[in-house]
Amino acid sequence: MTLYIVGAGVSSEYLSLKAIQVIGAADKVYLDTYTSIAPGVDRELVRRLNPRAEVVEAPRRLLEDEADKLIQEAREKTIVLLVPGDPLHATTHIALLVEARRRGVEAHVVPGVSGLQAVVDATGLQVYRFGKTVTLVYPEEGFKPYSTVEAIWANRERGLHTLVLLDLRLDAGRAMTVPEAIRILLELEEELAAEEHREPELPRVIVVGVARAGTSEQRCIAGSVDEVAAAEYPPPPHSLVVTAPRLHPMEEEALEVLCGCKTCRRSPGAQGG
Repeated sequence: MTLYIVGAGVSSEYLSLKAIQVIGAADKVYLDTYTSIAPGVDRELVRRLNPRAEVVEAPRRLLEDEADKLIQEAREKTIVLLVPGDPLHATTHIALLVEARRRGVEAHVVPGVSGLQAVVDATGLQVYRFGKTVTLVYPEEGFKPYSTVEAIWANRERGLHTLVLLDLRLDAGRAMTVPEAIRILLELEEELAAEEHREPELPRVIVVGVARAGTSEQRCIAGSVDEVAAAEYPPPPHSLVVTAPRLHPMEEEALEVLCGCKTCRRSPGAQGG
């Protein structure tokens, strides 16, 4: 039979006709509860689309340590792994697709609307001005994610924006918010800047906080780190954008109109860096 890795989009409203068709033909649907959040993508949705399908939640353990189970089942049944956003934006799903194909199991991908692109669209920033995308994870004992700050610095040196994805630990009931992310980044940058004898940049730059991008609850706030951290947001998923040292005039206008920025129209170089 077949394994389908299906992108649900940023919410149930974004399910494609192809996704609905594949779910409707499935014998069993696994709901990815590990990699992201898509409002409305749940057991009830699957039951409405396919009352006869077995529905199982797929946490991290199943997707990473027991993925062989999905592949073996797909030899005899039509199996769907329903993933928030676009399925191949997570290495977990790429590994599953490759392994299934390697074992001779028919496996297909149904793309979905990416949360990454939805965040960029929410800001109005120009997509070709984004550099390396990074993830900010929670600091732990013995580990601090200084590499996230280093990537932001490197992008800004090249005149590029940085999309910062925020840690989701859904199995543990934790999802990083924009205010949390800003606090963590400021602390990390202050420590790293002191070690490297340079001035911190983040207190002087324009950042953009985005919550539930692409959904009816979307909220986009742009401004200083203090302004963005003080704003109120709907529940996660949240993302953060650290802008380039200079904004294009159209980007300044977009952040003002779309994200309420009051300080984005500045003279060249006013953001520092």
